[in-house]
Amino acid sequence: MRMIGIGLMGFLLAGVALLLSTMNILERGQRYVSELTDGPQLIFEGRKAVPAADDNTATIYRSNPSHPVILSGLPAYQGVAFNMPMDARPTSGYLQIDATLQALDRVKGVLRISIDNVKRGEILLRPGEVGRSLQISLSPTDFARDQLVVSFSLQGEGVSSPCSTDEGLEAVVEIETTSAVFLTLDRPLASVRDRVNAWGQLVRVGWPHWLTPEERTRRLILASQFKQRDVEVMMVDAHSADALTTMELRELLPQFATSEASHDETTLPRLLALKGANAGLRRFQRKSTWRTRFDLRNEKANWLPSALELRLILGRQFNGGRWALSVTLNSRLVHQELIDAGRTDVSTTIALPEDMQSAVNVIEVTAASSGSPEGRCGASPELIAEMLPETRLLVGKTQFSDALTELRLLLSNTGPLSIGAVSSLTAVDAEAAGDILAQLIPADVVLKPNHKQAQIIVLPINGADILLPKTTPIWLVTRNPITQELGVQSLEGSTELPRTGATILVTTNAIDLPGAAS
Repeated sequence: MRMIGIGLMGFLLAGVALLLSTMNILERGQRYVSELTDGPQLIFEGRKAVPAADDNTATIYRSNPSHPVILSGLPAYQGVAFNMPMDARPTSGYLQIDATLQALDRVKGVLRISIDNVKRGEILLRPGEVGRSLQISLSPTDFARDQLVVSFSLQGEGVSSPCSTDEGLEAVVEIETTSAVFLTLDRPLASVRDRVNAWGQLVRVGWPHWLTPEERTRRLILASQFKQRDVEVMMVDAHSADALTTMELRELLPQFATSEASHDETTLPRLLALKGANAGLRRFQRKSTWRTRFDLRNEKANWLPSALELRLILGRQFNGGRWALSVTLNSRLVHQELIDAGRTDVSTTIALPEDMQSAVNVIEVTAASSGSPEGRCGASPELIAEMLPETRLLVGKTQFSDALTELRLLLSNTGPLSIGAVSSLTAVDAEAAGDILAQLIPADVVLKPNHKQAQIIVLPINGADILLPKTTPIWLVTRNPITQELGVQSLEGSTELPRTGATILVTTNAIDLPGAAS
């Protein structure tokens, strides 16, 4: 009997094992446990690359990691890019997208993920708030590119309530910052440019506490030079593979081109619709606005524009409407016109008063239809219009000047400048100071570190005890945390330093740094 019982038990265990293997119960159980902890996962299979024999792995984060990626309404579109390693080459890997999806009841839609405009995966929208994780296998074709371009499309149908005021708010999807490309490489991720690519084109500057004041100043100068080239920089309280040293920063800097705008963007007359958001044909309903922002503090474009030479092509209207044209400068009206019926071209020169202009200016050109709405829910028929590439700003005869431009001109004519940082400068202080230096110091000015006496002195957010000489002209430079614009204040004759956050002191004659050895 005992042998019979053991035999039956063996048959039973074999049957259970067979059942588990055929129904993938173990795999499903593991997946269920994983989804309870990490959220639901979807895996889209494709032609996989052959894995390498070694274990060299890397995680590649998207470019501009500090900018959120949010899709709202149906439809909606967004895109990100992952810069692939250049020296260590991928042999296998996958793209993982972590997303938080919010949708109203009765919404039917999907989040579609494409790579180089080829659909590679979709996530079905469900009512409420849901977290999803999606994996897409990458192929050798994907690895052949220097950059993996991933686009997101939110498609579907919303709640079918006629003329609802909630149209466009049916669904919201956020692509989480944990989304990344996970790779197996043919060698370790060691080169400087590969590490920067893996961080999402983010330059991480090491800022350990034991750095000497002179070394801190060198790294601060390099950080400001990266910022001048429109490269995102982060100061890190570490000295390891997670951040760059001074030598590595110097090696990397020439690989980023100097951020100099093209000739027609930095000098007047400046073309406003040759490229960018204002270029090309527009399709819209009711009205459309072309917006241009220009900064007169740019040393190559500091002449006040005298006029806007506007060239528009306006499509014909079939509901008896006429075009109403308005132009504003810094939210002040400078031109308004009702276009004659049947006229499709606009060619006019609009004066831009000097007293309405400031350091940063915004011009808005709005074309609106005066016709009565018709169709479903009072919707107007589709309108078309184009701002022609000939639209431009004409140069005036007055040169813009304020305290900041005058200070920058003074620094340009002074020659090499000595710069020093207070020893108590933290990583947060250094990051804020780098932003100020990038805007303040002209690109052609050489900065030399000096931890004892300096003409450019970087002060921490909590201030510092420093003796200001009465006979030396001194300027205090701060940055508005809301507008990000610099403010310049003269401290001539003052002996007390205002405490206004991270600041830069500028003087023509070097003065002693706080705590510097004699």
